[in-house]
Amino acid sequence: MSTLRIGFLGLGTMGAPMAMNLLKAGFRVQVWNRTASKAEPFAKQGVKVGKSPAHVAAESDIVITMVSQPKDVEQVALGPDGVVDGIKPGAMYVDMSTVSPSASRKLAGGVTTKQAEFLDAPVVGSKGPATEGALVILVGGLPSTLERCRPVLSAMGKTIIHAGGVGAGSTLKLATNLMLAHLAAGFAEGLLLVQRAGLEPKKYLEVLEASTFRSPWYQTKGAGMIKRDFSTHFALKHMYKDVRLMGELGLDTKTALPITKAIEQLFAQSEAAGKAEADYSAILAFLEERSS
Repeated sequence: MSTLRIGFLGLGTMGAPMAMNLLKAGFRVQVWNRTASKAEPFAKQGVKVGKSPAHVAAESDIVITMVSQPKDVEQVALGPDGVVDGIKPGAMYVDMSTVSPSASRKLAGGVTTKQAEFLDAPVVGSKGPATEGALVILVGGLPSTLERCRPVLSAMGKTIIHAGGVGAGSTLKLATNLMLAHLAAGFAEGLLLVQRAGLEPKKYLEVLEASTFRSPWYQTKGAGMIKRDFSTHFALKHMYKDVRLMGELGLDTKTALPITKAIEQLFAQSEAAGKAEADYSAILAFLEERSS
């Protein structure tokens, strides 16, 4: 068993399997979650459940947060009894949530006041890769901090990419999810067009698979969309949040994102139509309803 003490905060759809993989890898893990019931499966395995983020941070060499909303990440890290209140000099704080680069820099600023180190390390992948330990992890921060954290990150991901300084991981994650949102919207429109024209939807997928469009995304998510399987692996509400963050980053960097802005409106309408908790691929269901 490793001597590193890991504090894991956030046990949702992604966080719970990620924390479980740390346990399987032999790390000493302590957990905490805002909804206490989500920590029960860990408690049953003898894992210590912390009283607060500050309590967990005070007893950890590396603190990890995996929280869905940026405001919640800031509350967990910078709020009363948060990570910064408890973190020790020389410890490391790794935020694996999807937030804006400016939010990552704000978190880093709070941590460095306590002489601790920071990485933003959002992930590419949904529930399946999180369970399999096959996430792609995009890291912003000092190379030396990354090397200290690498064994821990390697227990959760198959690929670790150092994007640059603090905030670079978050930037790269938003650009990656931008493509994911575009894929879902584009495939949904193309699928409906083929279907409404009287063609077999599987033929559409066959063409994509036989051409330069070939991608594992179509084999999994695309095939699920054809079956109208919207089981939640990455909730639509979270994708909508990410698309809004893309728009904010576009404004900050003076980058025009007209197509992404149109897709943001589609996700907003889909959420308002009751698809928030479904998988982000349920944008197809919304478009289908709107076209009926």
